[in-house]
Amino acid sequence: MSPRNPASPAPPARRRDSAATKEALKHAALEAFTRSGYDGVGLRQIATAAGVDPRLVGRYFGSKAELFAETLELTTESQPMVPPITQDAAAELLTRPRAEDYLNGYLMTIRSTSNPEATAILREFIERNGAEPLAARLTGPHRDARAALLIAINMGILLMRDILGTTALTNEQAKELVPYLEAAFKAVAGSRDEDAEPDTGLGG
Repeated sequence: MSPRNPASPAPPARRRDSAATKEALKHAALEAFTRSGYDGVGLRQIATAAGVDPRLVGRYFGSKAELFAETLELTTESQPMVPPITQDAAAELLTRPRAEDYLNGYLMTIRSTSNPEATAILREFIERNGAEPLAARLTGPHRDARAALLIAINMGILLMRDILGTTALTNEQAKELVPYLEAAFKAVAGSRDEDAEPDTGLGG
């Protein structure tokens, strides 16, 4: 084998794809936080799962809290934060199957609320991505509070039906509850005062 010509340029180093590395870290974090919650996973563990140097976590995200916040944004890809309040929303919640990754955001929430820092991030995320855009679609008084109540109903059903597997919400009779849930949605989404009947409450 002839020696390499010293005058020839060295082969270029493989370019690090920072965007791909960051995405790999976020998806590894999503799996870890969904499974173990905020306190149950460390940055080194996430970096190892992503196959990258642990020092890159700090470079790209600065802190565990920031990584957690950015990871939450991924959950809206499979589960929009604004709950459905269309005519068949009740049937959607009570009778239809979910995609495998549908509950990631809810599981991250449930398993991370023991940490005050994570709780603050979750609260801000839900208000910004859920309550505020939903309130903008409502009419009448107390829109912010009614939007929060609609989200609470939505999240409560997902917890009881899809995570805890409450029998009454998972058996064949669950479809008989659809009219009750429809009435609840209408009562909260509709505007109510002393001189007016409830309406749909959905502007535009």
